[in-house]
Amino acid sequence: MFQARSILQLVLVGFLVVLLPVLGALLYGARALSTMAKAHRDHLVLVSDSAEQSQRLAKGLVDLERLARQYNLLFDASLLGVFNNEAVTAIGVLKSLQSLRPEPDITRTASGMIEQILALQRGLNSTLDPKPSPEQKENVAQALLILPSLSENMQTLRFAMEQDLKQKVSLAKDIAQTTQSRLLILGFTVLPGTLLLVGLFSILITRPVKAIDRRIKQIGTGSYENPRRITGPRDLQIVAERLNWLGQRLRASEEAQERFLRHISHELKTPLATIKEGIELLADGIPGPLNQRQTEVLSILQSGVQHFQVLINNLLDFNLLRSNKPLIREQVSLKELIAGIVRLHQLTAERKSVQFELSGDEIILRVDRSVISAAIDNLVSNALHFSPEGGRIRLSWQKGAEGLSMTVTDEGPGIASEEREKVFLPFYQGKAMRVGPLKGTGLGLSVARECVELHKGQLRILDAERGARLELNLPHSVLVGGR
Repeated sequence: MFQARSILQLVLVGFLVVLLPVLGALLYGARALSTMAKAHRDHLVLVSDSAEQSQRLAKGLVDLERLARQYNLLFDASLLGVFNNEAVTAIGVLKSLQSLRPEPDITRTASGMIEQILALQRGLNSTLDPKPSPEQKENVAQALLILPSLSENMQTLRFAMEQDLKQKVSLAKDIAQTTQSRLLILGFTVLPGTLLLVGLFSILITRPVKAIDRRIKQIGTGSYENPRRITGPRDLQIVAERLNWLGQRLRASEEAQERFLRHISHELKTPLATIKEGIELLADGIPGPLNQRQTEVLSILQSGVQHFQVLINNLLDFNLLRSNKPLIREQVSLKELIAGIVRLHQLTAERKSVQFELSGDEIILRVDRSVISAAIDNLVSNALHFSPEGGRIRLSWQKGAEGLSMTVTDEGPGIASEEREKVFLPFYQGKAMRVGPLKGTGLGLSVARECVELHKGQLRILDAERGARLELNLPHSVLVGGR
């Protein structure tokens, strides 16, 4: 089987293969038209020559008849000489017609006329006496009886030539119609065949390109399993092999990243639990009573530990989402879910004097509670960390034309337009400064978007006069009760 070395070679071969039927059809058409043109040209020359010879013959026969009758009256030797010359000319024209038009009817009639002219010539040349005898006159008179028959044969010859001309014209029409039909059949055959070949080579050329495109999309979505061997030109096979190699390297890199996140998160949770227990013991006054200054420091430590725990949970959520865990759907009250998430952030909000405003109807969703909770929690946490002292965070939700729509709006520094896609990348830290002593991981919005996209939804940033405004959209399929 032919195997192209490069896509250029495949394109050139395809071009030649597609062009061959078209060239064949053009050559056949040109040859057929050339043959028809030559036949028509020869036919026109034949008709023209035949008409010229026929006119000469008709004029010669008229002259022969006139001279013969004059000789019958005058018996002038000079007239007989002219007659003999005209007879030779007429016989020459008839022989020329026989060679020009070798059809049986025409040849036979012309031969008969030659015999008649010769017989007429013999009859007239039987006497050369200026005063012929009655017997000689009778011989001449008998020879003149050939003239009516000669005229009739001339008419027969003309009719035979006309009939032959009609047959040739009819045959030429038949040939032209046959050629036209063959050209039409050839055209209707070559056109679909050419289109079929074009489609075939288009598939041969675009199939490996599309396979490479699908492979790139698979790698882009984090799917590195089952790399298919791509058939096609050798240069595209090499590109496909490089892509498979790149996918394996990316897979190894992501696996190492997941192992690191899993290990570091696990290792951090153990000392964090110890620190949290110690702080709770101090808060309960078990080691002894604390003064006001110590209580304030303890409150700061509690806040820091809580924030540290949120960061570790973000790392765990991010790692869990990257493992493609299947969703466990259940019916969830959106209003209760949001209220519960807001309560978890209430202490931090009170410390910053930030107020929450919730507005929305009771909506029941069929979603994975933990995944959607992680998405909303990260949106609320992000808004809270960027909100200024005494700020306001608004959460609103409603059913829309495309499903569920929820917005989270804060009064912080907002998100620059050039960063609106970058902030959803893992570990990206925007230019806006968080309000607080601790720096985030840059995973909050990335985790939120992945949680939403797992439910076939969208998370995007909208324009806002002040602060940041994020919109979460979920399809109708997650709504219990439809619209």
